[in-house]
Amino acid sequence: MPRVRTLAEELASKQREISVAEFFERNRQILGFDNPLRALLTTVKEGVDNALDACEEARVLPDVQVEIAKSGPERLQVSVSDNGPGILRREIPNVFGRLLYGSRFHANRQSRGQQGIGISAAVLYAGLTSARPARVISKVREEEAAHVLELLIDTQKNLPKVVSDDLLLWDRESGTRVELVLKAKYQRGRQSPFEYLRGTAIVNPHARLLLVEPDGTRITYERVSNDVPPVPKEVPPHPYGLELGELAFRLKASGSRTLSELLPKEFAGVSPRAASEILAKAGLNGRESPGSVHGDRLESLLGAMHAVRLLPPSAESLSPIGPVLIKRGLRNVLGEVRPEFYAPPVSRPPKVRAGFPFLVEVGLVYGGNLPSDQPVQLLRFANRVPLLFQQGACAITNAVQTLDWRRYGLDQKGGSGLPTGPGLLLVHVASTKLPFTSEAKEAVAEDPELDKELTLALQVAARHLRTHLSRRNRRAFAQEKFDIILKILPKLAAKASALVDRPVPDLTPVITKIMDVLNVETTQSTDPKTVRLATEITNYTPRARVLELFVELPPELLGRASFDPIPEGTDPELGRAWWTLPKLRPSAKTQVTVEFPSGTEVDASDASWFVAGIDEGHLLGAEPLPGDWDVRLPRAIIEAAEAGLTEPTPSGETEVDYDAAEASARVEDEE
Repeated sequence: MPRVRTLAEELASKQREISVAEFFERNRQILGFDNPLRALLTTVKEGVDNALDACEEARVLPDVQVEIAKSGPERLQVSVSDNGPGILRREIPNVFGRLLYGSRFHANRQSRGQQGIGISAAVLYAGLTSARPARVISKVREEEAAHVLELLIDTQKNLPKVVSDDLLLWDRESGTRVELVLKAKYQRGRQSPFEYLRGTAIVNPHARLLLVEPDGTRITYERVSNDVPPVPKEVPPHPYGLELGELAFRLKASGSRTLSELLPKEFAGVSPRAASEILAKAGLNGRESPGSVHGDRLESLLGAMHAVRLLPPSAESLSPIGPVLIKRGLRNVLGEVRPEFYAPPVSRPPKVRAGFPFLVEVGLVYGGNLPSDQPVQLLRFANRVPLLFQQGACAITNAVQTLDWRRYGLDQKGGSGLPTGPGLLLVHVASTKLPFTSEAKEAVAEDPELDKELTLALQVAARHLRTHLSRRNRRAFAQEKFDIILKILPKLAAKASALVDRPVPDLTPVITKIMDVLNVETTQSTDPKTVRLATEITNYTPRARVLELFVELPPELLGRASFDPIPEGTDPELGRAWWTLPKLRPSAKTQVTVEFPSGTEVDASDASWFVAGIDEGHLLGAEPLPGDWDVRLPRAIIEAAEAGLTEPTPSGETEVDYDAAEASARVEDEE
């Protein structure tokens, strides 16, 4: 009689290994392919991220094109191409047709794509919804022809299936292009490829990005920097934040012979002195084989590594945007908004969480054409990649919402939630290992160390805003007073002169005594040949002054400008020029003109004027020279100011070229 199988045996016979591709095929929402709108954005995002990473690693200025075209009912063809180094023929099937395959997962350095899922997941979704293979064209510089492969993913085995393989004479030295047909829907909005590329252009000002929409509209974001960011270096993990299991794995996998050799060699921040201190605190002599340390000795070693003071993590593994490029990227993309204030961007020093370095950067823009009756726009970025979904579940959003913005001049109901006002916040988190909430990498997970750094960075940016609003209010009051005086005094003088039958006197000395301000006023005029910005500086103060005048323009405008008088110096990269003007006596005027060729798109608001050594309370139409510019004034002027040299003026007053007010122009970064 045949033996009857037990229930346990029947259940066991149904069990089998699940391929990772098969898992994600059935759970595609985890990767961001849960609806047609989101699927399109995820596909574009993964293609562009890979293109930017490849170009930067090859030290090439990225030129990325995204083309979206209709390909039947509810289907779109998405093409992403770049000018990177290309992919070897043997690697193309694995890169595009195999999930969890990549070169960056084990590398302890910052990169956009880290998990090896992104672009292959897009190929998986495209094959699932259109049954059409992905078409990949790739050429390396050393080969004459490009390889053209059409491929699908075998979800049962998580292996690529090459449908066709051919060669193509391509009109570029190197690069990659991937074409996918998928079920998708295109519409502009906050969560669209248009918005994604706009955000990408802000934090990647060295890239040129082109978007071709389904209706043929072409949107181009030109690069405003010709410097490729340094490639982050791979660094060992930092001991702070390591868990017991992670330490045990690293000790067993190590090729070092002893603990004293391993600690400074395979862990960041551990000097030979710190290694000796760790071993002594853990009760070890350092001659132990790494693989032999376990149990209580392993726990003692981990406790000592956390207790000993170690060097901070190196920033070499990170690629921050940096204050200069944050401001430049914002100006490039937000030019039509014409904000009144760009806060000095904040770039925090690197910190460590779970053994991996990270840093936080914040940019803040205020005023202009930004809506004043809506919440501030929040732009979230992780490793230079825009985050457009799951805003409410993101640690960045939580940090912004929990900060009391009322202290800094913005409206915020109840002291929580997004503040209201004409503002825009850019928050960027860079790390070798970011804590995302899911494989779709759409939101940053909560973490105590990360939350602390986010709050500190936001507070610094908010203090810059508070300082600006305070200055603006003081200037508005002074301007109102100035306007009233200019309106009333001439009328009073005219009537009084008529009564006594005498000429109307020069009111400039009177206005000077009342106002005690330096007035900087710019007017714009246009003729067939030039666009002219004329800036008139009037010294309504009771002392003669040698003025150090600065102007900041968008760098592309500075290159087209001609000046009268000629500046003493310029900084083309930052868009700055400066003058030391001849001594300006009380009530006297002088003028600086900036001319551009006819047709140049320029406005008076594009020129930001700054004066060194004068407090904001005595300036109208200009700003005190920011302290973070770190500009050295001419030696002769500094020496004269320090020596307190004085000379009589026509009104009998004394004149000091520069007073101690320069320090008040600096914005302090309080911790």
